[in-house]
Amino acid sequence: MRRRVERDCWCGARTARLVANVRVPDGAQFPLVRCEGCKVYALFPQPDDATLAHYYSNEYYGNSRKKFIGPVAKFVGFFQGGRARHVAREVNRHRRCEEPRLLDVGCGNGGFLMQMQQRGFAVEGTEWTADSARRIPASAGIPVHVGDLLTLDLPEKSFDAITLWHVFEHLRQPDKTLEKIHRLLKPGGLLFLAMPNHESWQAQRFGTNWFHLDPPRHLFGFGVKSLSALLRLRKFQLLAASTFSFEQNPYGYLQSVLNSRGWPRDRAYGVLKGTSRDAFATKLMDLMRVALLVPAALLYAVAEWRAGRGGTVTMVARKRG
Repeated sequence: MRRRVERDCWCGARTARLVANVRVPDGAQFPLVRCEGCKVYALFPQPDDATLAHYYSNEYYGNSRKKFIGPVAKFVGFFQGGRARHVAREVNRHRRCEEPRLLDVGCGNGGFLMQMQQRGFAVEGTEWTADSARRIPASAGIPVHVGDLLTLDLPEKSFDAITLWHVFEHLRQPDKTLEKIHRLLKPGGLLFLAMPNHESWQAQRFGTNWFHLDPPRHLFGFGVKSLSALLRLRKFQLLAASTFSFEQNPYGYLQSVLNSRGWPRDRAYGVLKGTSRDAFATKLMDLMRVALLVPAALLYAVAEWRAGRGGTVTMVARKRG
C-alpha cells in the first residue's frame, strides 16, 4: 500500500498518497504525492527557493533569447502564432473590445505577446526574475513585471484576458493565483491555461519517466478533472477544454520513450535547446533517435487525443461573479 502523508489541500482533503520518489539526472529525489480528495499531484514537501533557483539555471532557459536551436525555434514560433490566433478569436467573440488588454504570466521571450500586439491587443507580461525578463527585446515596448504574480501590484478588473502557457504547474500556490487572476480580470474576462495532463495516456504509461513530469520545476500536476474542479472552486466557468497539441504531445511521447529505455533523462531535449555538453557524435545519435520516433509519436498523439487523453490540456474559462 502506498504511504499516506498529511497534507492540507484547497479541496478540503487533509491527506495524500505518496506515488513515487522521482529521481533527476544529478541524483536528487523529490517525493510526488496525490491528493486523496481532488486527485491533484504535487511535490511534497516543496523544494526550497535555493533548490528551485539551482534547477532554473541559465541552461533551463537556453543559450539564446529563443531558447531552442534555429529550426526548432521556428517550429515553436509557428505554434505561438497559433495560440495568438486562438486567443484573439475567443476574446473577439466574447469581449468585443476596441483594444483588449492581455496579461501573459510567465511570458518567456515575449514571442506570444508580440504576436498579440500585431492583432491589436495592449499587452503586458510577467517573469520571475530580471534576467529572464531581459529575454524580451526592448524594441517590442512590452511592459514586463518582475516577480511572482501574487506579489505584483496590478490594478484589479483591468484585463480582458490572462494567459498562462505551461506556467501554472510551476506555481507554488496555484489556487491563490487563480483568486488573484479572478480579481485582475474584468467582469466576464477570459483565462487561458495550458499544462501537462496527468490524466493522459502518456502520464499513466511512463510514470516517473514521463517527460512532462519535469521535477522539481513542476510543483503540481493537474488533469482535466482536477483542473476543472479547481476552476469551479475559484469562480470560473469552463468554456472549452482540449487535449490536442502537436506542439507538445508528440515530443512528450518520444522523449518519454527514450527516458524509459535507459538513456539519460531528457538528454535529447538538451540537444534541441543547444545546451547539451555531450560530444558531437552523442548529439547526432540523439537527434537520429528523435527522428526515428517521430512517426510513432504523431500516431500516438492522435490516438490519445481522440480518446480525450492527450499529453497536455488547454482550457478556456470565464470569470464568474
